[in-house]
Amino acid sequence: MLIALICLFALAASGGPPVPQVRQLWTTGLTERDSFALTADTVYLVRRSGLTAYDLATGAVRWRRDLPLPYSDLTSMRVTDGMVLLGGPPEFVTAPGFPSGAMAYPTELIVLDAATGADRWRAPGEVFDSTAGAVLLADRDAHGELHAMRLVGASDGVLRWTRPLTRALDVQTSPGRIVTTTAGEVTTYRHDDGTPLASRRIEASQDWVNSTTMVSGERLLVTRADPRGATITAYRLDDLAELWSRRTLRGAYVTECGPVVCLSSGAELSGLDAATGEPRWSSSGWAGVDVAGPGRLLAYSTADEPEHALMDAATGRLLGRPSPGWPTPAGGPDGPRTLIRASATDPDRSVVSRIDPAGGRIVPIGTVVSPAVGPCSGGGRFLLCRRPGDLVVTALTS
Repeated sequence: MLIALICLFALAASGGPPVPQVRQLWTTGLTERDSFALTADTVYLVRRSGLTAYDLATGAVRWRRDLPLPYSDLTSMRVTDGMVLLGGPPEFVTAPGFPSGAMAYPTELIVLDAATGADRWRAPGEVFDSTAGAVLLADRDAHGELHAMRLVGASDGVLRWTRPLTRALDVQTSPGRIVTTTAGEVTTYRHDDGTPLASRRIEASQDWVNSTTMVSGERLLVTRADPRGATITAYRLDDLAELWSRRTLRGAYVTECGPVVCLSSGAELSGLDAATGEPRWSSSGWAGVDVAGPGRLLAYSTADEPEHALMDAATGRLLGRPSPGWPTPAGGPDGPRTLIRASATDPDRSVVSRIDPAGGRIVPIGTVVSPAVGPCSGGGRFLLCRRPGDLVVTALTS
């Protein structure tokens, strides 16, 4: 009895038992065909029965409504800046440059208020960028090429400007600018009014697969693949003057990595100086990287369950020991925060590990039910994993 009282008083003095760092909160029905999108505190679920917004911490329904388009016509859902952006219905067109010979794209954007689910506006076209104040839309022709783009108000969909395009393949944005590319030309426009700023011819492949473009800070990076390797060329966004060009003897994948431009070629990872294209560092055995916060990269291997290790972006130095698993989220402004890997002792559970952004340690903090479909989502305060017929929401505490 005395021992029990001592334990009770000790527990009370310490504030009670420690709260588990991984704790299942609630579940809800979700089929393989259903989809969901996340914000910091809400999950939005699309089912045949409609669209529902749930509080992540409690599972309480914030709002529920019918879908504003047929369930089978929904091609995408994104929640950002207080808006739910729904894309659909899909249009299928012949596209010889694609491996399948065809592509599909949404033909309409429907915008809802994220707080209430109320209709805001709808318009034809495909969304390419959005902010709290404006949405950039573009229209495709019968061949899937972009023939017009326009900026509309985010709150009401009112047209601000429109600009014709000629056989554009892609639209990208950077602060204050819009960049369009065709098979051999790049053009920049002012974001606020659509005024053309600069244009130039570039050497590029004549299809949609072997040429890629990426806006990286104040530069545009164009990667052109060919049977003997790839060429990466950097252009200054202000006037599209060529800054540097680099040749690889294998296929290349370019990623913006903060202070450097990351180049993945086979199992070799390099950090290129963004101003000159010269290598600052290289590291072998890595398939690629994800940005993992300011000055940090999360490198991953080519294994079926890839190993990950935190890396200093400026030097390429590994900051911790590699650990297997899948990062969640796969992307985002703060980068991956957790890794999930299969448990070695329980096939129905997966181990959750925290990534220390300072020292690079990857530390197990608990387990969750193993996802049945794809990787888990979330990774901040909440983790969402699909199970057969269900979505399981788990709390993560530090």
